[in-house]
Amino acid sequence: MRSFPRTVRQRLLAAALVAVSVGGLSVPVAYASDHSDKLKQQQKAAKHQVATVQNDLDDSSAALKKAAGQLAGAKAKLADARAHLASVNTQLAAAQKVEAAAQAALTKAKADLAQAVADLKAGQAAVDTQRDAVKQTVLTTFTAGDPSLLEMGDLLNATSPSDIVRKLDYGRVVSTAQTNTYQALQSAEVVLSVKKKNTAAAEAKVADDEQAAADHLAEVQDLQAQAVAATSAVTGLVDQAEAAKADAATAKAHDEALLEAAKQREQKITQQILADAAKHGQKRSVSSTSGMFLNPVRNTYVTSPYGWRIHPIYHYWGLHDGDDFHAPCGVPEVAVGTGRVVSEYYSDVWGNRLFLDLGTINGDQYTAIYNHISAYRTHEGQMVDAGETLALAGTTGWSTACHLHFTIMRNGNPIDPQTVLQ
Repeated sequence: MRSFPRTVRQRLLAAALVAVSVGGLSVPVAYASDHSDKLKQQQKAAKHQVATVQNDLDDSSAALKKAAGQLAGAKAKLADARAHLASVNTQLAAAQKVEAAAQAALTKAKADLAQAVADLKAGQAAVDTQRDAVKQTVLTTFTAGDPSLLEMGDLLNATSPSDIVRKLDYGRVVSTAQTNTYQALQSAEVVLSVKKKNTAAAEAKVADDEQAAADHLAEVQDLQAQAVAATSAVTGLVDQAEAAKADAATAKAHDEALLEAAKQREQKITQQILADAAKHGQKRSVSSTSGMFLNPVRNTYVTSPYGWRIHPIYHYWGLHDGDDFHAPCGVPEVAVGTGRVVSEYYSDVWGNRLFLDLGTINGDQYTAIYNHISAYRTHEGQMVDAGETLALAGTTGWSTACHLHFTIMRNGNPIDPQTVLQ
């Protein structure tokens, strides 16, 4: 179980302790060679580092884990909603540009159509004018007679060669004028035909551009509706995230209160053990404290080691004050040394707990604490031998799976269990 420093000064002190402890945990080569089994255990533990995160998550209540999960989910949904809103706004901006271009094209097409219609009217007027001219020519011809016959009569009535030339020239002028009139009508009709085609093409272009503009406008309106919905969704998810944040804060405060109460009770028990040890506790000396205790669970490995770290939910720089051992439900948990069971009780935080007084060794008092127990196999006040079963592994308290959270206290302070276990 972690303890959580509350001030910056305490965090800095914790960091300093880490630096000191790292330097003090180096293992001599000779010691390593004499403890190959321990090295193998550490290698096995390294392969199970993935379990560390899960065990860290065990160090919080179900309510906080749920609140933290809901907060994380709300934040993820909010991030997705904001990304969707940004995407919709990007699409909307692009669609609005296309729609504006479509409207501009439609405006131009309508202007071109208006010009084509005006040109068509002018062409029709020109054709009408030429047709009137042709009608007049035809009327004159039928009224005055055939130009060829008139020209022949004029020649017969000529009185001199010069009169003949003059009458021939006049006949040619009349004939040329008539020809020009007919050709002008033909040209006007050709131009009118082209203008009709141009007008038809302009009308088709306007129809196409109107459809395109309508389609783009519909797309813009759809994206605008999506943007409104996405904005509303973001607003709702912000509210959800804030509510989840408040719930997490409440659960966290509740956990911290429980943890503080549990720590105070633990301190009282520890102080009582120290007081009893000073009066009549067993005292002994050993040549070395390294490896002086058995492992609390046989044939297992550490899934989450002792040390300072950032808690994944609380985000405090705190001490994981023991080793988490892989221990399936019901696995025996044994006495790491000869001692006396001094306390057994239930904690909301640590579940069923057991305190084993290991006596005073080389002038320091040692206590082993077993947590998350499913069942006891001893009782308070009982003397036990090293290796004797004390309890069975469980998942009581703040725990999501069966395991043993094991702590060694020296003079009332937690130490790295690996410095004294075999």
